[in-house]
Amino acid sequence: MEHANFFSLFFLTFMATAMAMSMAADPQSSTTTTSTTTQAYNNFVKTSCNATTYPSVCLTSLLPYANSVKSNPVRLVKQALTATVKSASATRSVVSKLAKSKNISKGDAAILKDCIEELKDSIDEITDSLKAISSLGSSSSVNKRFAISNAQTWTSAAITDVYTCIDEFSDQKVSPAVKKKIRSSIVSIARRSSNALYLINHLNI
Repeated sequence: MEHANFFSLFFLTFMATAMAMSMAADPQSSTTTTSTTTQAYNNFVKTSCNATTYPSVCLTSLLPYANSVKSNPVRLVKQALTATVKSASATRSVVSKLAKSKNISKGDAAILKDCIEELKDSIDEITDSLKAISSLGSSSSVNKRFAISNAQTWTSAAITDVYTCIDEFSDQKVSPAVKKKIRSSIVSIARRSSNALYLINHLNI
């Protein structure tokens, strides 16, 4: 019995040493595997983004997170929503500061104030959508459909709020300086939200 245990231990030690030497002798194999995996994750994000309404916006905001998203559609949606919340929050901060500027007219200030409220609503709605998507990991199949439906509703509402802000800039007389400072950022939020909604609509779980 002791001899059997000795030879078993000897065999396992030999195999472990051989495997370690093999990996040390061919580090390129490990590097190639990592590179192939990273490329697969990048391709997943690229393929997903190319089907969205605004592919370039999608790629810019999501491709840097390919390694954390991997090839997981739910993770991709969560990252899209997270990026949208961050963008909307940053823009709301800029608009708030601009609205308090001493050099701004009362008319511009009023429009900006409305826009701040719409951005706040959109941030809350995207956050609710993110919570709904995040719940998918522990939900039953029936609840998953309900969670996705909620995410679609919240994200659609957020898009409506953002476009309301954009329309106010288009319909009313706003100084060119104010438009130049924030309109592009608000349009970017709308596009990120639209992409997130597309990804939510095409979740197949």
